[in-house]
Amino acid sequence: MNTRQYHYLSTIAEYGSLSGAARALQLSLSTLSKFLAELERTLGATLFLRRGHRLYPTEVGQVVIEHAQNILYEQNRMLLTMKNITGCQLTRIRLATSPNRGATIYSKIYKPFSRHWPGIALELVELCAAEQPGAVARGVVDLALGAGSTSPETADVSVASTEILVCLPISHPLAGQEHIRLTDLQETPFVLQGARHSIRILADQLFREAGFQPVVAFESDDVLLVEAMMQQGVGAGFVSNAYVSPCPDVVYHPLIPSVQQAMHLRFPLGHTLTEAEACLAGLLAEETLADPRYQPTGDSHVNELLEAAHTFSALSAEKSTAHRAVGTALQTVQEVNLDTKVMEYLIAIVEEQSLSKAAERFLLAQPALSRHLRSVEAMVGMPLFSREHNRLHPTSAGTIFVNGARNILRLENEITGGKN
Repeated sequence: MNTRQYHYLSTIAEYGSLSGAARALQLSLSTLSKFLAELERTLGATLFLRRGHRLYPTEVGQVVIEHAQNILYEQNRMLLTMKNITGCQLTRIRLATSPNRGATIYSKIYKPFSRHWPGIALELVELCAAEQPGAVARGVVDLALGAGSTSPETADVSVASTEILVCLPISHPLAGQEHIRLTDLQETPFVLQGARHSIRILADQLFREAGFQPVVAFESDDVLLVEAMMQQGVGAGFVSNAYVSPCPDVVYHPLIPSVQQAMHLRFPLGHTLTEAEACLAGLLAEETLADPRYQPTGDSHVNELLEAAHTFSALSAEKSTAHRAVGTALQTVQEVNLDTKVMEYLIAIVEEQSLSKAAERFLLAQPALSRHLRSVEAMVGMPLFSREHNRLHPTSAGTIFVNGARNILRLENEITGGKN
């Protein structure tokens, strides 16, 4: 078989009908029907049962489909690893988040995103709130997740909000109160974040509304240092409820009136999100809302992004497995259609270190094997072998290809029982 045929099978499973799959694959219904009938005949098993207008996998069919999807995933992983190791340019999405804090959410969404979009490099750029809208508008980054107010420079989706608290040393006269009025802190020194940070921008606004200039005891762009100075009792400060770090030497109280800060996803104005960008944005929204310290804002666009994330999420229902294979492999399957028999040929070249000996193993003429090799190298866009001292040795890409080919052949043998 070839990997395109495994793509056909996965698509039938995804759509639950031959007609829907045929439309998606841009094949005639008769072509796809013949393919399925021939595959079932080869395997000696029925793969789908029809109930009403839908096709449902049999027990055997489910096993075959899962193996087919794993084969597609393995091919995609193999090809993308080859491109990465040889320095080929991958598509990328540049995501801006706040310094330090943003790395936490990035680490949580990186794996699920990369699993479904392995052909897209996800690049993290740490930018403070004041810098994010301009960076998005100028195309320095593709999207941003950050706190603060909406910006006229970007299209913003308000994902969630969290309460802003006042941090006071335990020895402060107002430490025992449940709520704090900012005007009661006019004589209290403050520890503040740098002017580029969202919470500092909000703090300056609160000071203006309260009608006084604060006494600044310490100021820094390093939010972790600011937090440490607050916990050492250097002064009062503002902290998002989402980032409170319990400490016996300080207390955290809400303000009167309550102050909320929104978390926004920011995109270029007029830009239509790609499927991958929508999936990434949905994962970011999902991870933010999973934190009980954030409250949803009710923005209708958030639900659309969450749906995009769920479509490609490994935690979603029936389509998750199909999307993992079909969604991620689609980019490469349509361009690279590898025959598993040819994979065997290339493995033999590695083992024999010779075209002529590999050809003899399969009773092929050497020119025919050379054509197969050139065809595969043309499809993957890079050389797989180099010649040294009259022997063929796999390149770095060739080694990755052969290892991936062995995995694919193992999966295929589990399907066919060696009848390929």
